[in-house]
Amino acid sequence: MKNNKKPIIIGVAVLVALIAIFAVVFFVNKPQTSKGGKNITIEVTGSNGETADYELSTDAEFLKQAMDELAADNEQFSYSGTDSEYGMMVEYVNDERALYAEDGAYWALYVNGEYGQYGVDSQPVTDGDTYTWTYEKAQ
Repeated sequence: MKNNKKPIIIGVAVLVALIAIFAVVFFVNKPQTSKGGKNITIEVTGSNGETADYELSTDAEFLKQAMDELAADNEQFSYSGTDSEYGMMVEYVNDERALYAEDGAYWALYVNGEYGQYGVDSQPVTDGDTYTWTYEKAQ
């Protein structure tokens, strides 16, 4: 009878070890955030190619929080979108709509000139960074 329990105990031990390894890998690779005063720039390039720059001093950890602050303090800036299981999909910036399903356009996020790797609600905010929303059409 003892021999039958041995594989189960080994299996549970291996499972616990794998969960621990995955947890460590996740916490090491998750996006880093920083707290405290950060000075950032949010740029918006519309379909006409014109760019508007907004300077912001914020304590936000993620870009959506910083954009909420900017929208509340500056009536020139606005944005909205829809929430999904993957996070918020930005559809309007400064009252200009980009809805891929209807017109093949979307708001692309760039961080310091590089294509963003995270969505608006999971993009960490770092002091000195520039976040650019660019109206783009699919080719």
